[in-house]
Amino acid sequence: MSCPPPPEPAIRRYRGDESRAIAEIFISAVHQIASEVYTPQQCRAWADGEVDYEHWRNRCRHKNPWVSVHNGVVAGFLELDPDGHIDCAYVNPRFKRRGVMTGLVDHAVARCVEAGLDRVFVEASIQARLLFIKCGFRVLGEHQAQVNGVALLNYRMERRLREAPAPTPATEDA
Repeated sequence: MSCPPPPEPAIRRYRGDESRAIAEIFISAVHQIASEVYTPQQCRAWADGEVDYEHWRNRCRHKNPWVSVHNGVVAGFLELDPDGHIDCAYVNPRFKRRGVMTGLVDHAVARCVEAGLDRVFVEASIQARLLFIKCGFRVLGEHQAQVNGVALLNYRMERRLREAPAPTPATEDA
């Protein structure tokens, strides 16, 4: 008799007791993943290393992020605004390159399709750009975000969910 396969990761809305894990994922993702392509100064500006749990508790209450849970552990999170904007998307470094963020992005796209939106859009970090391309997003342009007085390169990206209607030809009045 074989062992059952491991449970699929669950993607669901965060629970109030998970804001601490989300805050720690943000800090560790910036300093352990983004640090591969951003300078130490840029990473400190982005996330100074001190976790402000109250800020994240309030932010999670307001943003109500989606979380990916693997074996009871929050492996990543994604904030999706009602207009289709992905605001924050981070993965726990222990779960890096294991499909966590791809699953969260696919989930966000599905929510936007259900809501009848025309597009999903994001300002993706250097590190996340390739993942979003893999998920069907296209680069609209580069952007220099100013964070605590330090410039951080990111990419404005979108995924069209349906084609914009063709313009109606103008009719001449007789």
